[in-house]
Amino acid sequence: MFVLTGKSESHERVKLQSSHESIGGQPSQERPLQKHPSSSQNQSSAPLHSLSKWRPYTTLPFAAMLTFALLLTGCNTANNAGQTLTVLDDQQTTPAEETVTLTSLDKLDKVYGRTWLSADELIINRDNRLLIHNAATGKETELTPGRKGLQLLATASPDGKYVYFTEGVPDDRYTIYGYMLNVATGKVSKVGLVDMLNEATWADNTHLISGKAGTGLQMIDVQGQITKLSLQEEHPAENIQWVQQSGSQIYYLGDDGKGYSVLNRADISKRQAATILTGTMNFDVMPGGKQIAVLQQKWNSNEPTKLIIVDNNGKMLGTISEGTLLGRPAWSPDGKLLAFTIYQESQQGMKGLYIFDQTTGKTTPITSELQAYNTSIRWNPDGTRLSLYQEDNGTVTAIVGIGKK
Repeated sequence: MFVLTGKSESHERVKLQSSHESIGGQPSQERPLQKHPSSSQNQSSAPLHSLSKWRPYTTLPFAAMLTFALLLTGCNTANNAGQTLTVLDDQQTTPAEETVTLTSLDKLDKVYGRTWLSADELIINRDNRLLIHNAATGKETELTPGRKGLQLLATASPDGKYVYFTEGVPDDRYTIYGYMLNVATGKVSKVGLVDMLNEATWADNTHLISGKAGTGLQMIDVQGQITKLSLQEEHPAENIQWVQQSGSQIYYLGDDGKGYSVLNRADISKRQAATILTGTMNFDVMPGGKQIAVLQQKWNSNEPTKLIIVDNNGKMLGTISEGTLLGRPAWSPDGKLLAFTIYQESQQGMKGLYIFDQTTGKTTPITSELQAYNTSIRWNPDGTRLSLYQEDNGTVTAIVGIGKK
């Protein structure tokens, strides 16, 4: 808990304090966003994240106090006459800030959670088959009935109308093809051979974007057609493993020429790439593209990995957390919440699954049971659930219900 104090010209303003408890009745480790030293400390300009709600306290004028006293004095007279005097308090109150909470936690053994098809439907991989698991009912159905190949990955379009998935050739586990499923019709279109190092993400509802073998990127439409995208880079990156598109801007993990990864940005029409941040291990672009959550590591040092927020030009806005190992962060579909996991070698400090609330600036612990750092967090379309898997003691996928109170 913390208190911020400040003054305006008309009255003093103080930070309302509130107490929250985390799971198991332990005090919640709510942490405000740490502003970067270069950020302005002038309270007259709006901060990136609203860290507090302010409530005015004013001095009651003497005349008003006198009137109030006379009314109370006259109250006995009024009551004696069989009448009731009601005094209304017109003082404005500020509602308490909502806090992110855990609403449910379900675990699926021997399952990889892949992608959300709808608010309740999670596509999972069990025994190398892709299934649709209904988180509300627990029922499961095959995603593509009748297919025989070994199935691995899947990612659903934002509107849930298409699913891109990978599948091996029967009796040949080393040859993997990509396929596009039309959910409404069940039609499957073959895309082509897949390099499993290059993860594909949805650029919009009808196109995927990914790295390709060698250098450059590729776009895949819902008919399975591939368009290659060549980039003009100072240091061409081979096998781009992570790329996201927001509007006309493409963000990807590039190379600094010395073997260290950087965050690059390129306009899809100009194809000219530029580095906007160094020391980038991974990232997630906020829906709308205004901000980017970045895992940053200072290479060749013992400094912990940091989870920071930058704008779309790479300008530092704040630090959320740091730890021994952090998993790739994930923005909720509305861009208000950021989920991430932390693994600490020591028993001190933050550990587990956390959510940063963009509205309040608070980071709230959700559960310490989930510390996976080598897996992607997936939000469902309405932001009420997320999934992630960990492989410490066998593969387990957790479905986490998220709410506010």
